[in-house]
Amino acid sequence: MEKLKISAVTILYNFDKKIINNIKSYEKYVDEVILIDNSDSQKYYNKYEKELKKYTYISMNGNKGIAKALNEGMEYAIQKGYNWCITFDQDSYLNNNIIDVYYKYLKQLNDENIVIYSPVYIFDRRKYKKFNGIKELKYVMQSANLVNLENFIKIGMFKEDFFIDMVDYEFCLRARKKGYKIISCGEAEIYHNPGITKKSNIFSIKYGYCSKERIYYQSRNILWTFKKYKDLSILAILMYKLFKILVFFDNKKEFLKYYFKGISDCKNNRFGVLKDNE
Repeated sequence: MEKLKISAVTILYNFDKKIINNIKSYEKYVDEVILIDNSDSQKYYNKYEKELKKYTYISMNGNKGIAKALNEGMEYAIQKGYNWCITFDQDSYLNNNIIDVYYKYLKQLNDENIVIYSPVYIFDRRKYKKFNGIKELKYVMQSANLVNLENFIKIGMFKEDFFIDMVDYEFCLRARKKGYKIISCGEAEIYHNPGITKKSNIFSIKYGYCSKERIYYQSRNILWTFKKYKDLSILAILMYKLFKILVFFDNKKEFLKYYFKGISDCKNNRFGVLKDNE
């Protein structure tokens, strides 16, 4: 098997110098870095233009959502003739060549039904469980996933009307329903910092904190995904989001308002960007 020719697709949003350093941590491991910029304005690109010129840069001219940005990057990679693409969040940092890990298992398994090779995520609010070898999973976060683009085309694009949140899990569940596999590789490790981590006074529990708008997207999209795929683990995620608000969050009333607005909009089939006036 020949060495993989791989593109990377990284989604940017209102980024800073730290994000440029994250990108530099993996640029040498891929053949092309495709940056899809969802930032609110061009000022972020203008500030770092000199450092970004060595990458392929595509502006979405405003925030069009994570799914649409990912689809834009994947379509570009497909048009350029890549068979594989590794997707990154802007807050992911690579400290070793996980591509070689993926390549090892790709050769060993030689399974054309695998659509995603995924890493183990290391971040501050969850205990890191190291393992050797591989595991087949139901779903994974999208960052640092090596995606088989031929299978991606057959499965279909990321669900754009979700806008943000659950885009990755829904794609994985859809892929599995069509007979494809998601493989986690124990030796592929990535530092990942999703959202804000807070520490509760109750047993010093660490938990993820986000805006009320993100709570809206989460509840809406998680409920849709559960209704579509009837997976109880997805329902458990929805219940845990409610538990966190009730137990850990300040300003519970405001967060509950957005949580239940998401539930209501899902039931009424209202998707896309959050509209507070509806």
